[in-house]
Amino acid sequence: MSATMLPLLPKKRLPMQVNHEFDIHIHRIKSYGPGEVAITLPFDADTLLNAESSEEGTKGVLIEKLTQSAIILPELLIKNWAPQKITELRREDVQRLANLRPELVIIGTGKRLLWPERALLTPLMEAGIGYEIMDTAAACRTYNILSYEGRVVAAALMMIEH
Repeated sequence: MSATMLPLLPKKRLPMQVNHEFDIHIHRIKSYGPGEVAITLPFDADTLLNAESSEEGTKGVLIEKLTQSAIILPELLIKNWAPQKITELRREDVQRLANLRPELVIIGTGKRLLWPERALLTPLMEAGIGYEIMDTAAACRTYNILSYEGRVVAAALMMIEH
């Protein structure tokens, strides 16, 4: 018995799909743009009592809009991180990141990728903490992926300039 040969059809490309399910117990970056990063705050009893339904239709999700540099970890939010631009980054700011003891630090440098002086990153290297430098949009996306995987990651974000 011979097998019938079917013609090879070109593969159909599917649109990128985004999973809207997320861990409600961690900080998640919902959106980012010039001058603003919106994050979802972790769920707790107070959130459930005080929150309205979000755009995603989930009761109990609070969204906070950040307009200043911030440090975001799955279970911690530090608002108003001192450097607003990469040129303002100091060793003390990086030491603050190292003291949080994440597995990885992602530094979002604003609209464009700009490298800080290597000596400023010494506290991370001395603590054995990995780091990545990228523009803030890429840092937001990377933070979400790694935090979804359960990694202890810190995103130190400077706002995207207008």
